[in-house]
Amino acid sequence: MNTALLYLLTELKRRGGSARDKELFEYVKKHLEYMGKDISKTEFVKALMTLEVRGFIRVEHIKKNTWMVYLVKDDY
Repeated sequence: MNTALLYLLTELKRRGGSARDKELFEYVKKHLEYMGKDISKTEFVKALMTLEVRGFIRVEHIKKNTWMVYLVKDDY
């Protein structure tokens, strides 16, 4: 799961500090598949919650079933 967190943070930084949850999920899922691993949507949501609790990201609900994820700290 730590690899997923790192991919998520790296992609957020690359995108200028914000992205929709679906875009991030597809990116993380694709890169983990290259490594022979997998991540479910539930595991991804848990990763988002972990990063939010630790103060790395902020998640806002923007419309039904869509969240915007913002990078708060980029010193990981």
